[in-house]
Amino acid sequence: MTKRNKVFVAASIVLAFFLYPVEREATAKTYYHVTLKAFLDPHDLSAVEWAWVTLVEIQKRDAYPEQAALAERYGGELRGSVLAFVRAAAWRSEHRYTIDKRCKDRPAEMEISWSESWNDKVYAMGGLDNPNNPDELNFGFTTRPILLQNKRWFDPESRSYVALGPIRMEGEPAEEIRGEFILRPVNYRDPLKHYSFCRKQWVEQYLSVFNHFHLHEEFYDGDNEIFNQTTGKKHIVYQILRTSSRVHPNWKQQQM
Repeated sequence: MTKRNKVFVAASIVLAFFLYPVEREATAKTYYHVTLKAFLDPHDLSAVEWAWVTLVEIQKRDAYPEQAALAERYGGELRGSVLAFVRAAAWRSEHRYTIDKRCKDRPAEMEISWSESWNDKVYAMGGLDNPNNPDELNFGFTTRPILLQNKRWFDPESRSYVALGPIRMEGEPAEEIRGEFILRPVNYRDPLKHYSFCRKQWVEQYLSVFNHFHLHEEFYDGDNEIFNQTTGKKHIVYQILRTSSRVHPNWKQQQM
């Protein structure tokens, strides 16, 4: 090896050493950790639901390769990012309340209750749809096909959903099952909502307040945290953290 080639090889090694960290930084993943707390009863602040979701940012051209190729064919570009699903969990507290009604034309109370339960399946997805503002994001729970972190699409409804019905205890009246039990965006291991009224007992599927929850938010002034709440009938407090860490800092912890 000539002296000139030795110098070239040494220079190449030094150049590669300094370029490698830059390349790793350019391809580093960005994660979005969402924590939500929903208040279920304005008269009982202990009646709550919690949810924890982690998403990862993936370029739309990687999420939709066919559409990206079509755009490029016509001289365009598929811009923006998808917030792909990494993992999610949810929890609800035990709760019981009554409603004043009438039974056989007499004043009576309907009792409604459910037990504490963790989730079995929670599905959510998001996106950075404004390519001119990467700080804008959309997020929501859904049963539509979602993009997974491995860049593959998954349809939650492609898997069977099995719900455990009420368990009858000896000496107690049987509970009637009413309505459909179908896959929802948030599904608890105990899917039952119990009713007792006018000497009748029945159950329906518990419907999480997160089932139809969607938001459009924005990070401001270079901040990597969003902390906000909804107003109106459904009171939900939420936090969104943008970070390079895959670890959800509040995972299954009732705090934010």
